[in-house]
Amino acid sequence: MQQDALGRGKFGFIGLEPGVLGRHMWVLLYAAFVSIGLATFDAFATPYVLSESIGIPIDQQGGVVGRLNVYTEIVLLMAFTPFGVLSDRIGRRAVYAFGFTCLALGYALFPLAESVTELAVIRILYSLGLGGVTGMLATVIADYAIPEHRGRMVGLTGVLNGLGVVTSAIFLARLPNVFVEMGYDDFTAGQYTLFIVAGLCAFSAVVVGFGLKGSTAVSKDDRPPVRELFTAGYRAALENPRIAVAYASAFVARGDLVVVGTFLVLWGKVAAVEAGMGTAEAIDAGRIPFVVAQGAALLWAVVAIALIDRFHRMTALAGCMALAAAAYITLLLVDDPLDRANLPFFLFLGIGQISAFLGSTTLIGKEAPAAQRGSIVGMFSVAGAMGILITSGVGGAIFDAIDPRAPFALLGIMNLVVMLAAVYVRFRSPGTAPQDPALASTRA
Repeated sequence: MQQDALGRGKFGFIGLEPGVLGRHMWVLLYAAFVSIGLATFDAFATPYVLSESIGIPIDQQGGVVGRLNVYTEIVLLMAFTPFGVLSDRIGRRAVYAFGFTCLALGYALFPLAESVTELAVIRILYSLGLGGVTGMLATVIADYAIPEHRGRMVGLTGVLNGLGVVTSAIFLARLPNVFVEMGYDDFTAGQYTLFIVAGLCAFSAVVVGFGLKGSTAVSKDDRPPVRELFTAGYRAALENPRIAVAYASAFVARGDLVVVGTFLVLWGKVAAVEAGMGTAEAIDAGRIPFVVAQGAALLWAVVAIALIDRFHRMTALAGCMALAAAAYITLLLVDDPLDRANLPFFLFLGIGQISAFLGSTTLIGKEAPAAQRGSIVGMFSVAGAMGILITSGVGGAIFDAIDPRAPFALLGIMNLVVMLAAVYVRFRSPGTAPQDPALASTRA
C-alpha cells in the first residue's frame, strides 16, 4: 500500500490516516458487514422467543417489545459514555471484541428465558454488546479515513451494513423455518438458530480483537485525562452547534433503525399470524417488507457514496432527514404490509432510513476531534439510545393501541424537526466543508 509524505495510505478510493494498514481496513469491512446484521437480529429473535418460549399473545407483543427495548436503551445510556472513554484510553478493538462477546452470550441465553422478566435480565448482556459493537463501529470508521474521505468511508461501510442486515434477514431469519421443515418443533428451531447466531458473534469477537488497529487515535502523551473525556461529549455540544445537531440527528436516526428493525418485522409477523400462519412461517413471511427496505437501503448507500462528500455536511444532513420524513409519513397509505402492491413504499422506507443514518454518522465523523472522538461518538450514541428509548416505549404503546403504522408516523415528524434544525444551523453556523480539491467546486 502506497503512502504519501504524511504517512497516509490509500485503500481503493479512500485515503487512510497514518498507521492504518490495508489489513486493518479489511477487518473493518468485515466488521461493518456483520456488526449491524448480528446486532439487530434481536428484531427476529425477540418476537420468536415471546411466542415460543414465553407464550405472549400476539396482540400484546407490540407493547412487550417496546418495553424490552426501553430496558435495553436504559442499559445503553449507562454504557455508551464509559465505552467511549475506555476506547479513548485503551483502544477500540478491546471494546469492540467485548461487545461481540456480550452479544454471543445474550443470544445463547435468549431461548432459555421462561418469562418476560428473565428475558429482560438476559437482554442486559445483549444491550452491553449492542453498545460496544455499534459505538465502536462508528468510532473506527471516523478513525481510519482522512477527513475529506469520511463521507466515502461512511457510504462504503453503510453498503456493507445494509448487505449484512439483508443477509441476516434472508438467511439467518429463515433458519427457524428451515429447521421446522427438517422436522424440529418451533421452539427447538428457534433455539438452534440463536445458537448459530451466538457462534457468529463469538467468531467476530476474535476477528476484531486481533485484526483491528491496536492503538488509540492519538499517542499516549496526548490522551486527555479521564475526567475530561467524561465531559467532552457534553461540552462539545455546547461549543459546537453542528455537534448538537449531530446528536439530535442520532436521536432520530437510531430511532429509525429500531422502528424499521423492530416494528416493521412485528407488523409483518402480526399480519401473517392474522392470516392463519404458524410462528415460524409468520416470521418467514413477515420479514419480506424488512428485506425489501434493507435491499433498497443497500442500493441507495452506493448512491450516497457519490453524493454525501459533494455537499456541505449540514446540507447533506438536511436532505437526508427530508427523505426519511417523507418515507415514514407515506407509510400511512399502507393497509397490508404483505400485499406486494405496497412494496414501493418499503423501498422508499429503506432509502429514507439509510439516508438519515449516513447523514448523521458522516456529520459526527467530521466534527469530532481525534483526541476525544471516542467520547464524543459515545455521547452521540447516548443521544441515539435516548431516541430509541422514547420511540420504543411510545412506539410500542401506539403500535398496539392505535395502529401498527403509528410508530412510523411518529418518526416522520421527528425527522422533519431535525431537518429544520439542520437548515437553521447550516446558515447560522456552517463551519467548513471537507477540503478535497477534486470536489471543492461541487460543494455547497
